[in-house]
Amino acid sequence: MIPITPEYQQRAFVDRVYDDSVEGDPLDVLPMLFEALRTQVSFASGTYVRFDPLDWTVSVPYMHEIEAEVVRGISERYCRLNPYRIHLPHLKHPNEVVRMSDFVDVKQVFRGEFGEAMRLVGCFHCMAMVPLVRGMPLGAFSVHRPGTSTDFAEEEQAAFRWFVGHAAKAIDYRRALARLRRPDPAALVISPAQRRVVALTEEAQLLLARAGDSDPLPLPACSGDLQVWSISGKAYAVHRIALHSESLLNSSETADLSFIPSSRLTEARLRFAPADTAARALVLLDRLDAAELARERLAALGLSRRKEQVALLMVLGKGTKEIARTCGISLNTAKEYVADVYQRLDVHSRTAFLRRVTVAEEAARLPGSAGALPPARLH
Repeated sequence: MIPITPEYQQRAFVDRVYDDSVEGDPLDVLPMLFEALRTQVSFASGTYVRFDPLDWTVSVPYMHEIEAEVVRGISERYCRLNPYRIHLPHLKHPNEVVRMSDFVDVKQVFRGEFGEAMRLVGCFHCMAMVPLVRGMPLGAFSVHRPGTSTDFAEEEQAAFRWFVGHAAKAIDYRRALARLRRPDPAALVISPAQRRVVALTEEAQLLLARAGDSDPLPLPACSGDLQVWSISGKAYAVHRIALHSESLLNSSETADLSFIPSSRLTEARLRFAPADTAARALVLLDRLDAAELARERLAALGLSRRKEQVALLMVLGKGTKEIARTCGISLNTAKEYVADVYQRLDVHSRTAFLRRVTVAEEAARLPGSAGALPPARLH
C-alpha cells in the first residue's frame, strides 16, 4: 500500500488539476485546491476572488466551506469592494504569501467594511496570495482561521504557496485548452463616450488585423442595432449589447470570455457613431455562414465595402429604410446603392436578387465570369 505522504498528496493534486482530458469550467480546480490544501494546512474556510481585468472591480467570490447564509451576507458587500483596498499588500507582492497580521492591525480591520464581512465568517487569521499569470493577476486566493486559533506558520505559508501556484497555472492551462477546443467568440468591449476599445477577445483582434487600413468598420450605434462587416472575404453580423453591470465578470454575456487590452491599431480600424455617448457596450461578431455564398458571388462584382454591406443587408432581409439607418446614409443614397447592385446583376427585384446570390442550386455565374449563363429575369 502506498503511504499517504505530503509528497504523494502533492503528486495526486498535480495529476488531477493538469488532466487535459477534463472539459468544463477551468475554475473547477478550486474545490480540488482547497481539499488538497487541507491535508497540509488547517483552515476554517477558503475563498478565491477574481479581478475584472478592465476596471479592477471584483466578482462574487468562490467560497469554500462557508455556510450559504453567510455567503449571501458577504457576497453583496464583497463584490463591490475595490480589490486595491483589500488586496493591495498582495498586489504589491505578487506570487508571495502574505498574512493579514503582517500588514494590518486586526482591531482596525474589525471596525471596517472588510471587518464586517470577516465577523460574519468568524475568522481573523488569514493568508492570501495573488499569483501572476502571463503578467496579469489571476485573482486572490485566501484561507482563514478563527481568531481563537494560532496564526499561520511559515511551513503552512510554504504549502499554501505551492498549492496555489499550481492551481493558478492549472486554471490558465485549462482556459488555454478550452480556447483551443472552443475559441472565444469575436467580441469587443467598447467605450463610445471615450471613442476607444477597452478590450477585445483574441479572435476579434485577429479579425481586425485582417481588416486592413481601408475604410474604418462601422460600429453599431445602439443596442439591438446591426452592422455587417466583410473581412478577408467573409461576412460578419455585428451586434451590440448594453453592459449595465459594474463588473464584466458579473455579466452573463462576458463572464466566461477572455479579454486582452486593446491597441491603437485596433481602434483606428473602427468608426464610432458621432452621437454615441454610452459608457460601455459589448460588441459581438457572428460569422454569417448563410451569407457566404452570397458574399462570394458579390465579391466578383467589384463593389465598394459600403455597397457590399448594403447587398449583405439585403440578403439578411433588411428593407431600404433600415439599410439607410444601419449604414448611416440617406434613404436616397441607399436606394442608389440598391439600384447599382441590381444593375450589376441584371436583376430587377429583391426576389431575383436573392435567387441570383443565395440559391446554391443556381447554375448561373455572375456576369463577366467564365461560363456565365444568361441572367434570370422575373417579371
